[in-house]
Amino acid sequence: MTVRKKKPPKDDRPRLWEARPISYERWLKHKDRIMASTRPGSRPEEWWAYEKQMPQPRDFAAERITLFEMAELTEMELAELISEWRECYEKASEPGFSYCIGHAKPGDTYATWLSGPAARRAQYRRVGIPPALIKKWDAERQRRAKTIRRVAERRR
Repeated sequence: MTVRKKKPPKDDRPRLWEARPISYERWLKHKDRIMASTRPGSRPEEWWAYEKQMPQPRDFAAERITLFEMAELTEMELAELISEWRECYEKASEPGFSYCIGHAKPGDTYATWLSGPAARRAQYRRVGIPPALIKKWDAERQRRAKTIRRVAERRR
């Protein structure tokens, strides 16, 4: 039986299955291509290590919040993320909103659901809505509610 030899890659472009982070030299060489392939609100491990000299946040939601707070999101990313965040915020603000956190303990046969403020906070954490935006949107909702009450009182 003949064993086929794998051909070495023609370039040193990072491959998905490679151990990360790649070397600083390769990062510099391929940074634009790597950055172009990352999803909005995220940065590759090398960006955190070499560009910011800090550990990558623990999860995707925390990474989004950190990038927002560092003012590192591009205008395109901000437009896309704010739209997504606002949609999730509005959904969580609907009357009767609840959020499933799954099984409370291993082996449980029923799911645990949150409601009210706890459900809203869980939703905000899941999608990584920055606290500054939540505060801003909460204030907007309060102003709208106050205006609606005033209009309703005048009609009486």
